[in-house]
Amino acid sequence: MPMKSLDDRIAVLLRRDRLLALGATVAMWVVLVFVLIASAPTVPSTGLFVVLAVALVLLGGLNTASAAALIRRYRLAREQVYRPDIENLDAQRAAREATRSTS
Repeated sequence: MPMKSLDDRIAVLLRRDRLLALGATVAMWVVLVFVLIASAPTVPSTGLFVVLAVALVLLGGLNTASAAALIRRYRLAREQVYRPDIENLDAQRAAREATRSTS
């Protein structure tokens, strides 16, 4: 099996990280909305419910913006972010194969 080029491997890692960030962000929003809905019957006043809803939107919005900024940064600095990981993985794989071949 031919080894993919470094650019291809970086693209795969970036795509995986984007999917994980998207999945985590969607899961966070689902949990936030669920908690708001589940706690709604126990909130003593409408005003407090509005405060909780605003806090939910702020928390979710800031976390979503943070995930987007992280992915944007990873895309812009993909060489610096992913190259060391790939080189370390290759070195570990080579060391493992060398150990197996000498055994």
